[in-house]
Amino acid sequence: MAEEKADKAEDSKEKRKIDPSESPVFVWDAQEFSVYQKGGSWTLIIIVVALALIGTFYFIKNWTGIVLVVAAVAALISQGGAKPKTVKCAIFDGGVVINNKPYNFGELKAFWLLASPHLMVRFEKASRFSVPVTMPLGERTDPEQVRLFLLKRLPEHEDRGEDVSDRISRWMRF
Repeated sequence: MAEEKADKAEDSKEKRKIDPSESPVFVWDAQEFSVYQKGGSWTLIIIVVALALIGTFYFIKNWTGIVLVVAAVAALISQGGAKPKTVKCAIFDGGVVINNKPYNFGELKAFWLLASPHLMVRFEKASRFSVPVTMPLGERTDPEQVRLFLLKRLPEHEDRGEDVSDRISRWMRF
């Protein structure tokens, strides 16, 4: 009985693998992330907040805090000027491919759509401690068609949305 269940589980996983010879059901290119206009005021706010933190850390003689604030400001300003890369996405009968990295439906647990700031699909991996996989949708990709196709293979988490890190990134205009 247990062997029969194990064989069925293996068979279903085998069926769900991406076959490199098959053609994708959906394929598109999309920008990795949305670009926000950041003027001089954005940089000025970052620098003013950093100077306030540096002053506080100097007053309490926390030299490590000063170094961390300087490093964080350098990283924020550097990341603020980053341009998005083009991501190649494809959906096959057996899984999805994001920038040539395949994810079989057997290793994905569920999906949900995010609408802000731009359309994307998030996949929850079946492994216990893993971050969700994000697949941006192209401008000409019909999100409803993608959703309907994915519903045949994975459950949808309609109640899931943005993470806290997504909200903070959008608030900081990343």
